[in-house]
Amino acid sequence: MKFLKSMAKKDKFIYLLTLVYLIPFFVLVTANMLFSMFQTTYMELYQDTEKPLYKADSPLLLLVLTALFLFFCFFFFKKKEINPRLCTLLERTALVWTVIISLFIIFLFRVRVSCDSGHLSNIAISFLKGDYSEFLGDGYLAHYPHQLGMIGLFQIVYYLFGIENFIVLQLLNVVAIFSAVYYLHRITEELFPQLQVRVILSLLCMGLLPLYLYSTFIYGDIPGLGLVLPAMYYAIRYLNTKRKLYALPAALCMAFAIVLKSNNSVILIAVILILLLHAIQSKDKFAVLFSILLICSHSLINTGINSYYAHAAGLDSIPSGIPKIAWVAMGLQENEYIENGWYNSYNWGIYTQNDHNADATTQACIASIKDSLSGFIAAPKSGLHFFYKKFISQWNDPGYQAQITVEWYSRHRDDHSKLALYLIYGNGRFLVEGIMNLYHFIILLGSSIFAFYHLRERKLANTLLPLSVFGGYFFHLIWEAGGRYGLGYFVICVPMAAWGFWKLIELISSTVTRLRKKKD
Repeated sequence: MKFLKSMAKKDKFIYLLTLVYLIPFFVLVTANMLFSMFQTTYMELYQDTEKPLYKADSPLLLLVLTALFLFFCFFFFKKKEINPRLCTLLERTALVWTVIISLFIIFLFRVRVSCDSGHLSNIAISFLKGDYSEFLGDGYLAHYPHQLGMIGLFQIVYYLFGIENFIVLQLLNVVAIFSAVYYLHRITEELFPQLQVRVILSLLCMGLLPLYLYSTFIYGDIPGLGLVLPAMYYAIRYLNTKRKLYALPAALCMAFAIVLKSNNSVILIAVILILLLHAIQSKDKFAVLFSILLICSHSLINTGINSYYAHAAGLDSIPSGIPKIAWVAMGLQENEYIENGWYNSYNWGIYTQNDHNADATTQACIASIKDSLSGFIAAPKSGLHFFYKKFISQWNDPGYQAQITVEWYSRHRDDHSKLALYLIYGNGRFLVEGIMNLYHFIILLGSSIFAFYHLRERKLANTLLPLSVFGGYFFHLIWEAGGRYGLGYFVICVPMAAWGFWKLIELISSTVTRLRKKKD
């Protein structure tokens, strides 16, 4: 590798460190793409629990339709002058489409809250009435105090707009989705100078159907995504410009993203790692302070929320809740009925079984993890099959559980329109599934191409996206699995897929030019 020999020792050291995540990201996203070509994960209707099922896909059809999209872009670039004005027009079109389709989905399905969302809604209502009993005994918040951030959002909305005003909460989802799509464009503009990449990104954003379907889902996933993407963007801006002012919005957005959805800590760790590598490479001391600010801002806001609710409930402190290691233990457990590593109530049960004692629960979870690992070591093939099933059950669902979520929430009203019933229960759901299946393959294919070419990437800012997605892959290999947990990482793949297709188009264009020259 000639380029490696020409690098300074420090740059070579940093580059080799980036390969620690760039290589496994390439392997995992390519495996995900290949799995998605031959098999699709889906869920049947009328189920009471999440049960992933599998069916064969049509690789030839996927490749033909992807080729049609590729050649459409190729001829579009040949016939149309690609300039900043066109990029702006397409971006605005994508943003308007984002709002229109999200609002259409909300008012078409008109769903209500259920499951965990229903618990959070009911707790927020209890808080408004001065009832804080969920912190006590076997209450929900005695187990899951990390949900206080989302409960606080419920409480604010209910206080201002009325109890169970789900429309306002869903409109906040639309704002978050708009933010996500807007900052995907800003991130792409910052990382990739090619105007064609921005054009492809706008086209791809208009196909983000899984994200739009989640506009009805009242939980921390979508608001958290709407905040974590700007946090990533401002961190990238700092890396490219060294303007310290960007640290503040990055820290605030990241802090509230984690408060609303704790799994966004994966992205926080990715940003911090990139900043620390940058600090070593460029001797930038402020990058270290930036990292500390990211950590402290979340800690301060979380502490503030806990202190407020502890005071309101008359408690000395908020319960510590189930130790996080319980999710790891659960994520490594076999489950024949649902799927390996999916939620099976183990964390709640083991905590209750140990009388809400964190230390005793931790020891029990460690024992469970040791049993799981011993089984994997004793039977490597079974262990490999375990992680394969866990992987495809989560990452090979093209809708990331969006359709079954809409169906679950739709059960709580009986006045659906014919179109809503057709899309939820009729043949329309197969049409929606087919569109998402094609889109899923397109994004993974483009991301795989990006991952291959960026194995030689030396600009740290350009490795934040693959590091973040690799973090999601790795985290959920050991943590609890779930279809919707992969949605945010899939969205982060979209700019990478846009670059990948641009690169593919460039290769096609150069090949066509070379063949024409040979003929002449």
